[in-house]
Amino acid sequence: MGKDEAILNIYQMSENYIGIRTKRFDDDLTEWIDFVCRCRDGENDYLQFDLIYGKVANDKVFRVVDMYHSGIWDKERALKEIKVYPSYDQTAFITQKAIDQLLTFETFEEV
Repeated sequence: MGKDEAILNIYQMSENYIGIRTKRFDDDLTEWIDFVCRCRDGENDYLQFDLIYGKVANDKVFRVVDMYHSGIWDKERALKEIKVYPSYDQTAFITQKAIDQLLTFETFEEV
């Protein structure tokens, strides 16, 4: 492997969620934006879960969250703005239990 190459590990994700505490933030962003703000304030709500699904707060979305979090915009305005941006979802593995139970290494590639 050359100095400019890296290894990409590829995993398969199981659908065996038995015993895995999950939180899913789907299309209703009302609960999601408050959850993100609580986490930014140092709350540890996320520790109630092994796995969390939800919208990615990328740079553009995070600016909107900041406007809401700082009180410049109300929730209605912030949610309206967020819906303008493309939506990307993420899966956050909060606990090692979720990683061990749901991910299986398949292969790797040099990139």
